[in-house]
Amino acid sequence: MNLNIMQWFDPCVLIFMGMSLVLNSLVAYLWHKKFYRNLGLKTYQAVQRIHLNETPRLGGLIFILSLISFVVFSNTSESMQLLKIILICLIPIIFMGIKEDLFHNVEPAIRLLALLFVGWLFRAKFSGPLPILTDIPFIGKLLLLQGGISIFYILSMVAVANGMNLIDGVNGLCGAVALSILSALLFLSYKTADITMLSLIFSVILLVIPFMLMNYPYGRIFLGDLGAYSLGLIVSMLTIILFGRHPEISPWGAVLILIYPATEVVFSLFRRMVKGVSIYHADTAHLHLKLFHFFRPLPQYKKIANALVTPALSGLWLFPLLAITWVYQKPFFIWIAVTLFIAFYGLLYALVPNVQKKKKQLASLS
Repeated sequence: MNLNIMQWFDPCVLIFMGMSLVLNSLVAYLWHKKFYRNLGLKTYQAVQRIHLNETPRLGGLIFILSLISFVVFSNTSESMQLLKIILICLIPIIFMGIKEDLFHNVEPAIRLLALLFVGWLFRAKFSGPLPILTDIPFIGKLLLLQGGISIFYILSMVAVANGMNLIDGVNGLCGAVALSILSALLFLSYKTADITMLSLIFSVILLVIPFMLMNYPYGRIFLGDLGAYSLGLIVSMLTIILFGRHPEISPWGAVLILIYPATEVVFSLFRRMVKGVSIYHADTAHLHLKLFHFFRPLPQYKKIANALVTPALSGLWLFPLLAITWVYQKPFFIWIAVTLFIAFYGLLYALVPNVQKKKKQLASLS
């Protein structure tokens, strides 16, 4: 297969990549100078917050602005039409996310409704082919019911978006997961010689990189709700579009590619239901937070505990990318890879001690 890079690479994206890097740097500098106080903005307070200094949660806004600018100033093409549909569908989460990232006062239920609305908009506006799911065991027949397919896709998109939001507080983790997913989709686009998806996915990857340069390893800026939710929704939409365009690839491949954020949110929901607390209840029992609090008390890791979490979890966020390159043509082996990932996640979660929980228990005894 010999695809000419000029067939699918739009050099225009480099301009907006540079613009994004400048804006991320500027916002990080202004927050370091405590400019947010002049705007009357409150500091971000949450039990899952692990960074010491006040850090802007506007990386997502800059990312979305760079995507919008890219669409506006690029030549009309099929890939730009798809990106335009995606951005239109994101409108509800853009307004909700900006409000939350600036004022921290949007109720969890409102965020959930906004995500559901985005999923509904995508199903309403995207007229292209969808992945064939009716042959999947257990759920295939359910999807044949009225509205079954739409409900499945909407809930899947919401799950992935929530999973991405859960991991945003750790330096580099959300961006690394997004880049891993996008790289897996880029690989499949190349293997299927899909120039439209190659161009679209590669452009999105390039526009995520400026944020990553400012987010890892020092955490000078974060995606915030807008960025984390948007990235989760974008990778979900791109996965649906790509697998719909190429029915020769098993839909189990989509499950493998999105398995990390999906597992994170499903496991969190299950854990909260077992504890009998609200599904909206924020806690520090997520795997990445357990790792952070495990590293933090160790003198040699105290200052770099946050930055250590992403490489420590590289086995999880790199696994789908590495596995899909070997098994994308073999549904049975894709299923095995999915099973191995879930087992690996569960084992890792069990092995990492919950330092915060032990501290609370000791405090209550004293």
